[in-house]
Amino acid sequence: MNDYSKFLKDVEALNEKYASIYLNCELESLVMPFWSWEKIQAGLKLRDDWEVGESLIPFYGDWHDLFCLNQDTGEIIALNDDRQEICKWSSIKDFTSCLSEQEIVYDDTVDFVNPSFSTDVPETGNGSKLKH
Repeated sequence: MNDYSKFLKDVEALNEKYASIYLNCELESLVMPFWSWEKIQAGLKLRDDWEVGESLIPFYGDWHDLFCLNQDTGEIIALNDDRQEICKWSSIKDFTSCLSEQEIVYDDTVDFVNPSFSTDVPETGNGSKLKH
């Protein structure tokens, strides 16, 4: 972990600048903050409980979806709740190059549909009407 400790100690500062990340060519919102050094250290003890490999150091996420640094290879790996790899960056440099300051605005407006109700009662195969 010594080779990557500077990145991990400074990763929390990314919260001040970046709002999103390109994940598999799609811009995704960073909905949670990057972890503090203290939280990263505490997270190392939780890896077994959350089925995260010993070589992975989580530094972002809610323990369902995570970004982890592979301390053996230097890769950054995005894991989903099933611990499947959903994205991988070959280096810290590649990972940080995918960060974006762009805020993602979601359209939260609700479209109301005007349903029409039929007063027709469907018939059964023998010609009688179904009742509810």
